[in-house]
Amino acid sequence: MSDFLKRYSKIRGADHVQSLQLEGQIAAQIKTKRQTLKMSQQKLADLAGVPKSTIGRIEAGLTSPKVETLLKISKALETPFIIDGTLDGGNNNLYVQT
Repeated sequence: MSDFLKRYSKIRGADHVQSLQLEGQIAAQIKTKRQTLKMSQQKLADLAGVPKSTIGRIEAGLTSPKVETLLKISKALETPFIIDGTLDGGNNNLYVQT
């Protein structure tokens, strides 16, 4: 953990920092998968049935998506959304670490 995150943990709490890191990991996985598929944010938004601004805000880490939105995105990316408490073992699944 970086010095900044250690200091921030003392202010906001370790759970809050861990939550932010998790959200960042999910956002990065979504963006990476979208780019691998050569898909624009608009195309992903259309396929998922959400506004383009939602995709942009998720990828930028400005919003915490609801599980329903994550499921729509995973379907649009044709990528399983798995919550099992493990890290991605090199496959293309979206994992949530708990």
